[in-house]
Amino acid sequence: MAFFIGIACPWLLIAVLDRIAEGRRGDELAALGVTPQAAPERSSYLVPDRPY
Repeated sequence: MAFFIGIACPWLLIAVLDRIAEGRRGDELAALGVTPQAAPERSSYLVPDRPY
């Protein structure tokens, strides 16, 4: 129980607050007429530049 209260609970709180902030940020940008760029299908970090 102490583990959850001391370690996991603050991280859960941060995750929830970040999710709320992200939603508000999206609404604010939409009100300004800014559209976010679409994410690429594949990350460039996952494509090797040379065979191993």
